Amino acid sequence: MGSSPNGVLASARHVTIVGHNSQIVPTVGFFVGGAMAVRVYTTRTDVEAELAPYPGVQVTVLPSYEHAPPDLPEPPYVVAVDVDDDALQIRSWLPPTTAVFITGSEQRRRSPLHGFLSLMPSKTTMRRGLLRRLMVLKRVDLLMNLARTAKRPLILMYSNPDPDAIGAALGLATIWRATDHDPLIRYTGEVQRYQNKLLLSYLKEPIERLKDDELEEADLIAVVDAQPGFWRENPPKAQVVIDHHPRREDTQALYIDLREGYGSTSTILTEYLIEADLPISKHLATALMYGLTTDTDDLNRHAGAADIRAFDELHHRADHHFLTRLDKAQVPMSVLDHIAWGISHRVVVRDLILIHFGEVPTADIMVQTADQLLVTYGINWTVCAGVKDKTLVVIFRGDGHRQDVGKRAALAFGKIGSAGGHRTMGRAEIPLPEGFDELDSCDILVDNLFRKMNQKRRARFVRRLKAHLKGEGPDDHEEFEFAT
Repeated sequence: MGSSPNGVLASARHVTIVGHNSQIVPTVGFFVGGAMAVRVYTTRTDVEAELAPYPGVQVTVLPSYEHAPPDLPEPPYVVAVDVDDDALQIRSWLPPTTAVFITGSEQRRRSPLHGFLSLMPSKTTMRRGLLRRLMVLKRVDLLMNLARTAKRPLILMYSNPDPDAIGAALGLATIWRATDHDPLIRYTGEVQRYQNKLLLSYLKEPIERLKDDELEEADLIAVVDAQPGFWRENPPKAQVVIDHHPRREDTQALYIDLREGYGSTSTILTEYLIEADLPISKHLATALMYGLTTDTDDLNRHAGAADIRAFDELHHRADHHFLTRLDKAQVPMSVLDHIAWGISHRVVVRDLILIHFGEVPTADIMVQTADQLLVTYGINWTVCAGVKDKTLVVIFRGDGHRQDVGKRAALAFGKIGSAGGHRTMGRAEIPLPEGFDELDSCDILVDNLFRKMNQKRRARFVRRLKAHLKGEGPDDHEEFEFAT
């Protein structure tokens, strides 16, 4: 292939087609529609007449395919014959190049001959993609029809919303806004992590904590990145549930889309928006991409083909300057002190690091610590616990190879609280009985997490955790107010 004077490869805005089969006319039309110059060599005289409607196409009739024409242009080449011997004969006189394609009947040839590339995805591949799109569009239609009959739609996120919940909620709101309905977007806890506050400030969307009576007044409730059973007390009666966590037995709704094989709920909503050709603003793309990348650890954890497709669609739309700012966001000093205290008061059990922080100002302390400790050599999973609002919160992180921490969380605490997660991420929340304090929570943590451990060893374990909590705890620095 020729090169320009500055060493850059010449633009491939031309194509040469050799052959005469039934695919030659649609193939020429495909390239002409893309403003590409087309040169055709064929042994059939009627091909020139068939291609007459296409402007600028040069057709040369050859006596046979035995020899190369003297004016053969440079690659790429498309061979359009159905007989393998003819294809191989043509290939023998083409110049050395990798850009040789073959087009023909899918029924005759499911894969290209050796030395040829497929010009187009097979009909089977295209059919599979179309069926996937039709299924997604049916889901989008159902969601939009629900919104059209609603007067007070509400999108609900569980407790302290993470980026995936925020991105998914905003994605669903975009779909419902396309029906001229503007849903409320609410969460039931408190936004604690600095990056999440920064994200909400950037989005400038009315995403707020659930107010009194808003749940009762809503006539259409959607739960995203969660399931109603996540709420231990008074679970919402949701008509729509969209989530990527494992399905709970008690999950029931009019519309349910649960994708345990997806790395994030933001992936599901991105798929809805892309396949329905709904507009994705820069702010929305940024929220969806941040939700996707945080839940999959930049596609390194629990990410599949759907997550990669969503990432590709969002990448060029997102605000990368803001995403870089989020990645470099500072850890509040109070959280840093708790992390330091936790590391110095860790308990190691074979391939596990366990920390109990006692009373904590925010559960995010355990999340950040569990993530940090998982990089420790020889450690395959981490468990960080703390008491917040008379609830024992237990955060699990694992490498995904030797431990399914979501299953461990459910087995350990599912009968006494809300618990579950994925192979690499898990969480449990156990309401403490009346009169129990942070020291009593040590017994609950150890007795349920290590049921197979003998009683004397568990007792020693509990005494050690309690000794840590009776000592001097981390400094509780005053937080700066987040600037909006």
